[in-house]
Amino acid sequence: MKRYSKLLIIVVTCLAGCLISCDDDGFLRENPETSFTYLNAFTISSQVGDCLADLYYTHKQYVFNYNGDDAPQLFGHDMLECRYAAGLSNNYSIMSNWHTNTVRSPWNTWYNIVAKANLTLYGAEQVTWANENDKQQIIAQARFMRGYAYLNLGELWGGVPISDEFSETPRTDWVRASRKDTYLFAIADLEAAAAVLPEHQQPGRVGKGAAYHFLAEAYLALAADQNGDAASIDKAIASADETLRRHQLMTERFGSRANPNSTGSFQEIPDYYPDGDVFFDLFQRGNLDYEEGNTESLWVEQSEFSFYQKYASSANSVVALNIPRMYGPQSSNLAWRGEYVEEGAGMGPFNGGGVVNDKYGVPGSFSAYTGGRSVGYNRPTNWAMYGIWENCEGDIRNSPVNIRREFKVLDPNHSLYYVEGFVISPDNVRQYCTEGSIYDWHPVFTKTNPIDDWGYEGLESGVDNRTYIFHDYYYVRAAETYLLRAEAKLLKGDIAGAAADINTVRSRAKAPLITADQVTIDYILDERIRELYAEERRWQTLLRMGGNIPRDRIVRYGMHMVDYPENKSGEPWTDFLWPIPQSAIDSNIDALLEQNPGWR
Repeated sequence: MKRYSKLLIIVVTCLAGCLISCDDDGFLRENPETSFTYLNAFTISSQVGDCLADLYYTHKQYVFNYNGDDAPQLFGHDMLECRYAAGLSNNYSIMSNWHTNTVRSPWNTWYNIVAKANLTLYGAEQVTWANENDKQQIIAQARFMRGYAYLNLGELWGGVPISDEFSETPRTDWVRASRKDTYLFAIADLEAAAAVLPEHQQPGRVGKGAAYHFLAEAYLALAADQNGDAASIDKAIASADETLRRHQLMTERFGSRANPNSTGSFQEIPDYYPDGDVFFDLFQRGNLDYEEGNTESLWVEQSEFSFYQKYASSANSVVALNIPRMYGPQSSNLAWRGEYVEEGAGMGPFNGGGVVNDKYGVPGSFSAYTGGRSVGYNRPTNWAMYGIWENCEGDIRNSPVNIRREFKVLDPNHSLYYVEGFVISPDNVRQYCTEGSIYDWHPVFTKTNPIDDWGYEGLESGVDNRTYIFHDYYYVRAAETYLLRAEAKLLKGDIAGAAADINTVRSRAKAPLITADQVTIDYILDERIRELYAEERRWQTLLRMGGNIPRDRIVRYGMHMVDYPENKSGEPWTDFLWPIPQSAIDSNIDALLEQNPGWR
């Protein structure tokens, strides 16, 4: 059974006042609406645990909030873009369209995490503990989250103000540390956490594996900032070694849909999926946690339908993850060209006409087969959908079960429904469907959009219409650690070692193995898309590498740069650090909080 911490949200005055715009959600109210303040919030140790739970929950709210000001965390690079081209605010790959408050919400959130981590650390010292180990574990979790927050801040914004303790008084005199010192602060926290955290994580929490993984990333970031510092690269490799000593890749079919002898089912869909493979199994409900047998798992967000039913007040709660809606295509918009429109049939191959509601009362155009009730807000670039898969024959990550590219016509009122073997695919969609509607449609990645109704809980109860998933989701897994270590080995000059690490990942995927002379940073970045599409923090990856890499990748592969250049309304930025929000600069009245180059 999974173990969930009670989420008791304690409203307190937080120290980061002048780093976070004072009008953002009342974050810094000096008179909390509850009876809790920093003076009386901590009387027993369980309250510190509640504060830690809130800290993790704050991170979840940020990662899985795909709306509004949090959107830039996802879009604008070589892997994903917002498909809505209308308006400057949605062309995220054209950074000259950004303004200094475009990324205000991510900035606020990371500092909110810092503030809550500092509060947790403060609280841990205010109460009596029956067990010293419990105290040290909570401190280690809080230091991990603070170090992780500063790693992200350093990667995205460069040097930032550092706050290392809880304060009852807001400050208005923050100054920026160097990027080096920001990374060193993150490293100190992550190292302290790694020394104390458990060998393997509890569900929803982190263990040594995640801590050492992000230490490897932090040392790579520091090495890039310090012109390829050899000592930092060595420490990145050593940190990755520590993770991979504890966590091995899953290499065979496993878990909830892999047993050919299973007679179970869910919503009338058999548990056993005979066409699956190990990559498919990695993303099936009940398979993501270490305690469920997944040795690759490092840090997993917990989500269960039963938990949603008990605690969520609305379907928009982040207890339910709207990943299918955000990452799938809007297949229902695909429309026939004039010569293929037929009387009595629908406007397109997947909607209208004879496409009727299913047994759950959900429109047939929201079929799991075509991606559920998705709107295509996050659209993969053509490079992510097609370019990276050249010369990848046999790669199961690109198999029909993991990326669905061919779809039968669903409308029985259309003649093509009855043509044996006919499918709509990327190869013929422009022949049959209008150009404008194709923009809304793309292949479906099964890791984000379940292949059948076994993956969509809530249908029978009427809670869901294939908008949400109610199962766990990865923050990080060991396959990424291999690719981090490959990057570090390449920088060290151990190209054969880098190839070996890449081939460990590719071997599991049954992809052709590569030779040392094929290893480049570009190749590693492509392999990260193949393995970690919709998982990795892509902006952080590109910006920590720095140099010309971010601009080069976006110019070559950004959706509004090359896939739909008619939407291009500016040029990508050259300095490639995110802007400090103007609201943070303006509220820091007693010192100059310097803006990053090029922004104003």
